[in-house]
Amino acid sequence: MEKRMVMLDVVFYVVFPIVLWHALRGPVGEYGVMLICTVPGAIYTVYRFWSIRRVQWFGTFLLVNLAVSTLLNVLAGSALQMLWNDVWYSIALSVFFLATVVVKRPLMLYFSLDFVEMQGAPRSVMKKQFFERDVFPLFQWITVGFALRDGLLAAIKAHLIVRYGVEAFDRAIVIREVIGWGITILCMLGFVRISKILSNRDTPHYPA
Repeated sequence: MEKRMVMLDVVFYVVFPIVLWHALRGPVGEYGVMLICTVPGAIYTVYRFWSIRRVQWFGTFLLVNLAVSTLLNVLAGSALQMLWNDVWYSIALSVFFLATVVVKRPLMLYFSLDFVEMQGAPRSVMKKQFFERDVFPLFQWITVGFALRDGLLAAIKAHLIVRYGVEAFDRAIVIREVIGWGITILCMLGFVRISKILSNRDTPHYPA
């Protein structure tokens, strides 16, 4: 399942946008083709939401993220402004992730609650365990990791825009996926650690 998700991410978030960018840039124009390039990713995002529609926090985040991104793209009015809107939105996401850490409600903890509930574990029981002293800090650091991801992406995108202008579009797509998956893999080590901590306890087994 994980391999299939990675493959679909690459196809819809990298391959399709880059192919469309180079194929339609001339006849459609830079801003028009950039808007078109967002369509495959948007469709895939809706599909992902539909496939895991039982989740609460993660599903809501997917839809809100899609809605805000689409609105910013449509209101941009130009290709260059669309790129800069993406930079500012990445910064906003980074700040949002950090804010959930500051108020001690790390977003990744609530995302994890969604997925363990899908596997059959009682949400209230798992939430209590996630907030315990030896587990909670790990969720804090994992959320910080995702905040750093968005902050780093914003900095790199801004550098590319200043240096290459609209030509930064396809470069940013590839870098975004490489950095995004790289930091996600590092954060997965935190989830592995959490899983080991919980499995070492006398926790009742919940059917999948």
